[in-house]
Amino acid sequence: MNTPRPPDDLLAVWLDENNVPLPAATRRAIGVGIGTVRQRGRPIWLPSRRFTDLNSVAKLAIAAAAVVVIALAGMQFLPRSGTSGGQPSPAQPSPTPTPTATPAFPQLTKGPLAPGRYALYDGLVTSIEVPAGWIGKPPFVRKIGADGAGLWWGPGPSDAQVFADACKGPKLKPVGGTVRGLVDALDAQVGSDATISEVTLGGLPATRVDLMKDLASCSGGADSGLNLFSTPAGMTGLSPGARGIVYVLEKDGELVVFIGIDYKATASDVAELEGVIASTQFGP
Repeated sequence: MNTPRPPDDLLAVWLDENNVPLPAATRRAIGVGIGTVRQRGRPIWLPSRRFTDLNSVAKLAIAAAAVVVIALAGMQFLPRSGTSGGQPSPAQPSPTPTPTATPAFPQLTKGPLAPGRYALYDGLVTSIEVPAGWIGKPPFVRKIGADGAGLWWGPGPSDAQVFADACKGPKLKPVGGTVRGLVDALDAQVGSDATISEVTLGGLPATRVDLMKDLASCSGGADSGLNLFSTPAGMTGLSPGARGIVYVLEKDGELVVFIGIDYKATASDVAELEGVIASTQFGP
C-alpha cells in the first residue's frame, strides 16, 4: 500500500522539480485546493473502495493543480501585447509627411502673359522673366510685333543633328551630345554665318552662336530659309531674314540648348529679348 504524502509536500516537490517560482499566496491557494479533496459517501451498490482509490483522487487533484501552476507560471512569461517579450517596446513615432513645395512663381501658360517670372517646366527646373506684351507658348515665350516681326526664346533640342548645308538637305552631322560638337557643327555649316562667343546663362558657362544667312554660300538665295537642327520629333529652322541665337551649355552632365529668334524686330524689342535671355534661371 502506498503511503500518502501531505499535500504541502507534494506541492513543494512538484515546484522544486519544475523550478516554477510562485508567490506564497498562490502556493497556499493551491495547497488548500489539494488538501480539501475528500472521499464522498459511496453508493450502496458500489464495491468498497480501498485507500489506493483515494490516492488516485489525490493524484488527479495534484495533476489539476499542476495545470493551474503551469498556467499561472506561463502567464508570467507570456509577452505583453505588442511586444516580443521583456520590457515593452517604446511607441514608434508616426512619420512626418514631407511638405509639398510651393512654387515661387507661376507655371508658364499659353496666351498673353502678365509681366513677371514664369517656370518653363514642372518642378521649376528653368524660369524666365518677361515684360509686358509677351505671349506664352510653353515651353517658349514670344512677342509679335508690327508687320509680322517677332521674337522667340526657349529650350531647344539637345539630341539634335545639324544640317551640313543649311540651304539644302538632307545631309546631317551628328554632334556627339557635347557642347563642342554642337558648336563646331554650327560653325562649319554651309549656308549660314556663325558668330561664336563665350558667355553665361543662368550663372553657368555657355557658348553663344549667332546665326545669319551667308548669301555667298547659300544655294537657295536670299528667299530661302535656313535649316539648323533635325530630331526625330521635327526640324528647327529660320525664316528668310531671321537671325538665330543659340546658347549651348552643360548642366549636371547633360547638354542643354536654348534658341532665340529675332525676326525683323525693332531695336527696342531686341533689347527686350536680350533681357529675357539674361533673366533665364535654373532651379527654383
